[in-house]
Amino acid sequence: MHPLQDRDTVGEMQSSGKMVFAHFIVGIVSDRKSAADYDRDMALAKSIGIDAFALNIGLDAYTDQQLDYAYESAAKNGMKAFISFDFNFWKNSQGSEVGAKVKKYGTRSAQLKVGSSNDQVFVSTFVGDGLDLNAVRSSAGMPLFIVPNFQPSNAAAADGAFNWGAWPNNGANKAPTPGRNFTVEDGDQAYLSALEGKPYMAPLGPQYVEIITWNDFGESHYIGPLSSPHYDDGNSKWVNDM
Repeated sequence: MHPLQDRDTVGEMQSSGKMVFAHFIVGIVSDRKSAADYDRDMALAKSIGIDAFALNIGLDAYTDQQLDYAYESAAKNGMKAFISFDFNFWKNSQGSEVGAKVKKYGTRSAQLKVGSSNDQVFVSTFVGDGLDLNAVRSSAGMPLFIVPNFQPSNAAAADGAFNWGAWPNNGANKAPTPGRNFTVEDGDQAYLSALEGKPYMAPLGPQYVEIITWNDFGESHYIGPLSSPHYDDGNSKWVNDM
């Protein structure tokens, strides 16, 4: 049997010491006006055993304001948070800028920190292969624990790796085709082999687990309440507030 075939519930993962995260898309909540607008998400996530939100950010003008609100709400509700840089928008050449953003939020009380001394600021990405992690570390100027969504072949450069492949695909993030069907377990094994014992953050797996997603309504894979108006996709015209 594949070692990850028996998928745990959130409660079972927590009881075994695994941390559970949920991917939160900041780019679709530009209309939030205060930290209180995040309180429902934080309280609900905590009530079902989620430890932290991975705050997916691009380069929108409102990003820092929303991060301020999210971190404030997380602190008030006993949750943790960390930034997940979305490289659909960030560029691989922006290692120093990524580090500067981490530095800005890495000292917040709700920032997730790991390590034996609990002093390593947890950082992640959506894709981003080729990002200069040394530049990120240098610019941040604080201990980091970087778990990016790199391909397995590039994962050795980081402290761990995050696998976005939560569903069968053809190897190019499309639906499986005859002769090209990569299962979730195939992805698990590829990362585990490449990481050689380093932490692995999977849709469900050992060490760290990240639910994808909490609120990516437009791509129809979310577990949070559809209560925040969003305008980034066509279906928002009829699903808002459902």
